[in-house]
Amino acid sequence: MTETDILNALREAYQRAGTQTALAQVAGVSQGRIADYLNGRCSIGNMSVATLLKIFPDIKIDFFGEKTGNDESDLRRMMYLEIFDGLSAEDQMRCLAMVIANFPDKIKAEMK
Repeated sequence: MTETDILNALREAYQRAGTQTALAQVAGVSQGRIADYLNGRCSIGNMSVATLLKIFPDIKIDFFGEKTGNDESDLRRMMYLEIFDGLSAEDQMRCLAMVIANFPDKIKAEMK
């Protein structure tokens, strides 16, 4: 994730909120601060983590990337994703349907 990604997400959050003032209220900062971020007068890198979490309460950050620390598991995951990414959209859906059909209890547990 880059500062540009966060800035683009901030722009979308602003559009969803409708006004800079509405977004500022959610973030707990001034409207001017939101304007500064959107106009590049203040670097997104200077945004506090608390503000980021208020604007994006559903944010998920993967501190360690795609690695789990288990080389075998990481290799299998990479292979699965490589195969999946090589499938057409239709075949990806068929693959997902097969996984759901073969592991329904695991899927239900993960969806809770």
